Amino acid sequence: MDAMSECRRVLARSGSTFALAFRLLPPAQRDAMTAFYAYCREVDDAVDGVAPRAARAAVGEWRRRVAAVYEGVPEDPVSQALAWAARRFGIRREHLELVLDGVESDIGASSPQGFQDLYEYCYRVASSVGLVCVTVLGDTSEDACRYAELTGVAVQLTNILRDVGEDAAMGRVYLPAEDLKAFGVRQGDVLGRRMTPALRRLLAFEARRAGHFYDLGRAALPSRSRRRLFFAEALRDTYRALLDRLEGMGFPVFDRRVGVGTGRKVAIALRHRLHPATWLAPWGAV
Repeated sequence: MDAMSECRRVLARSGSTFALAFRLLPPAQRDAMTAFYAYCREVDDAVDGVAPRAARAAVGEWRRRVAAVYEGVPEDPVSQALAWAARRFGIRREHLELVLDGVESDIGASSPQGFQDLYEYCYRVASSVGLVCVTVLGDTSEDACRYAELTGVAVQLTNILRDVGEDAAMGRVYLPAEDLKAFGVRQGDVLGRRMTPALRRLLAFEARRAGHFYDLGRAALPSRSRRRLFFAEALRDTYRALLDRLEGMGFPVFDRRVGVGTGRKVAIALRHRLHPATWLAPWGAV
């Protein structure tokens, strides 16, 4: 099995809806994004459910592999595919290392104290993905990178809101401590999976904050980049639809995992692929 085939296997095994979205890309870009996805998946799997010491060792091993992508001879199939993608599209080493920084910051981490702490975490784990995405799509302008940063923060805030219940079950709270205090929410209520009126108000506030970053990202993207970045735009609109759904349902984060249906994801992707100019349509319009 060649290196790219292994990456495709990782993507298929994950059951991710990205497998469907990637089909909209031209073959070379599709393979590069598949290699990057496999890298992120393999890193996550390496630290998932293991003791902190072993998790840090796993991150260290991946740092060695990333170094080999740029400085040596990569040995494992995912690193080999990643090396091809980095050469073909100019993916920057620092963006791959940001992913590792984000994973490492999650190991034994405490709740963020303020929003700046949370922003830095979102930048590492999600803006890094956006920066790789716009690079593969062929736009590394300052505007496109700013768009990737802001949109990545919005996407990760959306993920945090969706996963409040799941994270609490693992003893994690990603909502900033200063926000909990401002809204009169006890961390014990979050960890105990108790939806109080104060917590619901806090989640609504964090949703408005995420929406603000979606809007900032949209404003940062110049019109000349819309068609080239259609894939990133489709992902952004999918996550914004998820945020809207969470808000519309009143944040049932302790009762169920809220998602966006496959049909709607496909419709959003096709809308951006076939009619990129419609990106200015109201959020949620499909």
